[in-house]
Amino acid sequence: MPNTPQIVPASQVDSEMAPDFSSPTYRMLAQGDSWFSINGLNLFRASSLLPHLDFGHSAIVVNCADPGDTLAHMVDWRRNPWFASYLCGPRERPWDAMLLSAGGNDLIDALGVAPTDAHGTPHSPGDRLLLTKVERERGSGSGAKTYISQDGWTIFEQHLRAQFVALDAMRASSKSNQNMPVITHTYDYAMPRDVGAGLHFGPWLYPALVAYEVSPADWQALANEFLDRLFDLVNGLPLQNFHVIRTLGTLQPANANPGIASADWLNEIHPTSAGYQKIAARFCADVAARKILP
Repeated sequence: MPNTPQIVPASQVDSEMAPDFSSPTYRMLAQGDSWFSINGLNLFRASSLLPHLDFGHSAIVVNCADPGDTLAHMVDWRRNPWFASYLCGPRERPWDAMLLSAGGNDLIDALGVAPTDAHGTPHSPGDRLLLTKVERERGSGSGAKTYISQDGWTIFEQHLRAQFVALDAMRASSKSNQNMPVITHTYDYAMPRDVGAGLHFGPWLYPALVAYEVSPADWQALANEFLDRLFDLVNGLPLQNFHVIRTLGTLQPANANPGIASADWLNEIHPTSAGYQKIAARFCADVAARKILP
């Protein structure tokens, strides 16, 4: 029989709808982006990764991810007041683990930096992740890497590492959660395509590749390159009790043609409920195999 976790919005924990923390085997704090909140605005098809998790025992997950903020690219998930309060603030309580979905929005926002600003002034290569067509023609090499601004990627790495270090400092400052495991997934290979979530949310990758005149034949390879780099970055962080679950390569990539539906992808960057189920199965199996939870 499945052990579907009880998902509780952070705002309910200290309200009249407060959950019972005494009965579940695991008590978890979740924070992050839209993979932990909502994949689209069609409520009949909306889903996220959290409800599909099954750790083999009863679990309650206090979720600090906010659907509106995350679909609009949450700027700084560490400053969520509920998250800080429950992790290391006045509402702190002991957690068996933190579930984290992070890095994807940072990557999307960095890719969204256009070749020029609103006044037509070029952005320097250090301020963006992609090279212009003129810059690529002056360079050498082949394949997806020829599209990437190495200066921009270096600065992006520094930015993202700083975010994780700051998160680790929050954990270290807590009274009860200094040794709590942090467990994060690594998304999956999204195909850039003109399929958003509705109401002008998305697409997320497609506009950047069009703006930088990336050949459609290279869209998937370029997206894969960035996601592989993101995995390497997060997986290489020297943080204690920080567990990176590789979820890349779980789903069948979507077709670049927006008119062809995908069983695994609801829109450009969010899986369907069935897709999340596949990711969750791989995620939980790895957590169990590595004996991360107490």
